[in-house]
Amino acid sequence: MGKSSVVYVVGLAVLIGITMLNINKASIDSLDTYTTYYGRTMAHNIALAGANIATNKILFDNTYSSAFADSFAGGVYAVMFDSLAPMTKSMRVVARYNSGGETIRDTIRALFKYTIFSRYGWFTEKENNGYVSASGGNGPFYGASDYKITGDSVFGFAHTNGKFNLGGQPYFDKKVTATNAPTLMTVSGKKDPIYNEGYEWGRTIKRDTANIGALRSLANTGSVLDPALFQNNDVGLEFYAAGTVRVRVPHNTGALKDTIMEVSSLATNKVFGVIAGDLHVKGTYKGQVTLAAFKGASGAATNKGNIWVDGSIVAADNPRTNVNSTDMLGLVAERMSYITRDDTRNTSSVLDIQAAIYCHTGEFTAEDFWLINKHGRVSLFGSLTQNSAGSLGVFNSSGLVNGMYYSIRHDTRFLDTAPPSFPFSTKFRLVSWWEN
Repeated sequence: MGKSSVVYVVGLAVLIGITMLNINKASIDSLDTYTTYYGRTMAHNIALAGANIATNKILFDNTYSSAFADSFAGGVYAVMFDSLAPMTKSMRVVARYNSGGETIRDTIRALFKYTIFSRYGWFTEKENNGYVSASGGNGPFYGASDYKITGDSVFGFAHTNGKFNLGGQPYFDKKVTATNAPTLMTVSGKKDPIYNEGYEWGRTIKRDTANIGALRSLANTGSVLDPALFQNNDVGLEFYAAGTVRVRVPHNTGALKDTIMEVSSLATNKVFGVIAGDLHVKGTYKGQVTLAAFKGASGAATNKGNIWVDGSIVAADNPRTNVNSTDMLGLVAERMSYITRDDTRNTSSVLDIQAAIYCHTGEFTAEDFWLINKHGRVSLFGSLTQNSAGSLGVFNSSGLVNGMYYSIRHDTRFLDTAPPSFPFSTKFRLVSWWEN
């Protein structure tokens, strides 16, 4: 064998050796990579298991806050909770899994919040008329189904704990949810509601009577005026753009009190209310305040707890044109919220309301809507939560017969914030989820 052949054979052996070493190293690296990937996947799955268990506990029991740990799929997880604010709870899940002698960790975080009812453009317990007069008598349409038909539109999230009654092609701008599927009616040959962002049936959002109790307690404090004035009396408030308010007790005479003062002095905790009385409001408000009216315990006082909108009530810094306006108003009635009858109104009249309205046992309606002539239009910019679906007018195939048209537009600021101490749901909802 020549020298060249020897060199060739030796070189080939070296090349084969190097190649085999590289193949062996690649095999080892591949195994290490697989082991690491498998370990990370297992750690993440263990964290997900813990997070799902913890989420289930929170969504079914809003008071749950106990940390816990457990083993799963050869690893362990630990769950911790923090209450960041009265309306918010956070969750952190840390998982550990041993893979090839290495401890691999994975973390999941989530944030839960109560649903503030100002988030909804339209919310009811039932889609039936529930008009009750100030003296306690039922209106002529009491119990009748409320229908949204072609030409009707709802802006903002819409929900009912009953079922919607829909005819033709009513329009919903945001997602629609309800406990039960809707009743559909054919109008002009169509039975096809427009759900711009979809719908979900089988969903119930419970309201909390504790909200009313908490507001009642707040309403007895936080004013430089004698709290006794705001018990067993009807109170009138007329707001001015400068940040002041005229207080009249009783609302129609001012015999007990008639004064103009700063809103901040009227309600230092930003919640003002009357107990066993009604509240009459109008004007241009500045700042943030929630106005509430509560029922009495017995007799005629059980029919109190109503808010009367005597005239337009709007923000000094118009939220329709300035989404950064900080002026916010909450109107919370334990019973009904009425638009006060005013026979000077006509077909061209417009009543503007910029507020988040909440009616606990009643609804938002127009006083004697079936008796009055055509009184123009109500333009509500804010949100509306009711026990029953309030009516503002009587319609037939030709249009409005008695009462008022209405236009409801949701104030998008209320998606993330709300007037002070505004009512909220009894259960948390998941608002954010982060995975490592």
